[in-house]
Amino acid sequence: MKGSESRRLRLGTVVLVGWLAGCSEGATEAVRSVSLEPCRITGNERLGECGTVDRPADPEVPDGPSISLRVVVFPARDAARKHPLYFFAGGPGQAASEAFGPLLGVFDELGRDRDLVLVDQRGTGSSAPLDCEGPENPTLADQLRGEPDLERLHACLDSYVHDPRLFISTIAATDLDAVRVALGHDEIDLLGGSYGTRAAMVYARAYSAHVGRIVLDGVAPVDMAMPASFGVDAQAALDRTFADCAAQPSCAAAFPDAEAKFERWMDGLAQQPVTADLEDPRTGERVTATLGAFEVGMAVRSVLYSPSLVSVLPLTLSQAQAGDFGPLVAQALVLSDAVGNSFSHGMFLSVVCAEDVPYVDEAAAATSDTTFVRRAVVELFRESCAQWPRAELPAGYREPITLDHPTLVLSGALDPVTPPRWGDHVLAQLPAGRHVIVPGAGHGTMAAPCVAAMIQDFLDGASTLEVGCVDSIVRPPFFIDRAGPPA
Repeated sequence: MKGSESRRLRLGTVVLVGWLAGCSEGATEAVRSVSLEPCRITGNERLGECGTVDRPADPEVPDGPSISLRVVVFPARDAARKHPLYFFAGGPGQAASEAFGPLLGVFDELGRDRDLVLVDQRGTGSSAPLDCEGPENPTLADQLRGEPDLERLHACLDSYVHDPRLFISTIAATDLDAVRVALGHDEIDLLGGSYGTRAAMVYARAYSAHVGRIVLDGVAPVDMAMPASFGVDAQAALDRTFADCAAQPSCAAAFPDAEAKFERWMDGLAQQPVTADLEDPRTGERVTATLGAFEVGMAVRSVLYSPSLVSVLPLTLSQAQAGDFGPLVAQALVLSDAVGNSFSHGMFLSVVCAEDVPYVDEAAAATSDTTFVRRAVVELFRESCAQWPRAELPAGYREPITLDHPTLVLSGALDPVTPPRWGDHVLAQLPAGRHVIVPGAGHGTMAAPCVAAMIQDFLDGASTLEVGCVDSIVRPPFFIDRAGPPA
């Protein structure tokens, strides 16, 4: 569902009326009830303060078993005159203290006069993680397998101390507010990426009086139904890739009729998977793997997350169609390697199996049938969730969230999972919201220096917001061979 072009604010300096008028300075002082000790987190050299806040595992049983939430605070370097900024990580399954370490350097100026707060959501990082790892040293064939490891899922469930049904977004919101109180903060600003946008909006709906400004990067709303949206959104990103290649003369000449060839190739793989001899790009080990349309489709979808990887995609697809799957597989592993051990698969399932998969009806599932990821991606999720305990959601949870807070919505135009259509979708419920689309960005925009500066100006309450700078962020040129893009 696409909004009008006038609401996207993609060009020029835009004067924002009312919702940016006046910077909310400071927060009501309160007593801090949590002890913090000096610490550092991976990916950032700045000294922070770490501690834990204990919470009942089941909010309805306050005297029952508890979990400890990891809290990391980077105190304002000068006087803390502005609202603290709380970060919400994606996934679901990423820990804020692990996901945002490298990004804090981008927001260095943001932390001059406000505290930056990272809370590992329950089930992630060091907050009672619902880890569900595969083999200690998975082979390339293990990573490419196209069906869930049900034996592993049951082993993970048997190992958990706490009920996985207690790890949904609404309970996480109550945790976050308890942390806010423990840190002595009154009004806070929120910044979420990917699934973190959903967690931030759920928190803001429940604790509206304590929320100032909100930044949402790559929106995953409560009424999204993963994985039904995966196929349509990934297909749109791939279609645009082929169109952009066709519009670039050197790419069009190097890979003529790339889209039609890809579709015929995938149809063939759906009928008859191939056996490929592959070299693990990390170990050099030779393995044999069976690759069908699903395995290849999921590899392509992983590549689409990053425009820099997509710049090589027409080339690697051409190589794969000629029988050399190695480059495409190596590209696909970049995303899984980046997530690595910092991703909690159990927490991911606890969220999506309660909040998304049950709401994928037949009509929604069928939308994947004509996409390159096909129906198998829906069935993969359904099969896993059939084994996973499902929490009951509060009444009205999936109703679109209406928020009156000043909100900056960011979308990458090339995003294959949370594209601009989802930003437009939530904007209808954000009367004080603005949507900025970054032309050359994929999944996640906030790391771009231009965007980081925009976020800071927004949170500082600037009377004008410079958004035209995003037009300089464009798709990288396509490689036409191993030497790279044309000179």
